[in-house]
Amino acid sequence: MTQRNTTLSRHVTSDGIVVWTRCACGRLRMDLVPIAGGAPLSAGPCPRCHTGPDPLTPDQG
Repeated sequence: MTQRNTTLSRHVTSDGIVVWTRCACGRLRMDLVPIAGGAPLSAGPCPRCHTGPDPLTPDQG
């Protein structure tokens, strides 16, 4: 069985794109991709299941 992240929501904010995902193991993760450049910010990634979301690509299920 392939482990996948599920995108729960994606929001454009004044700072960038915020993406909330749920890991295959059930853990919640938040990613901020800044509009003005700079390093992305992540909170809550699972060390075993981590694959970051692509904020511009819709979730495929």
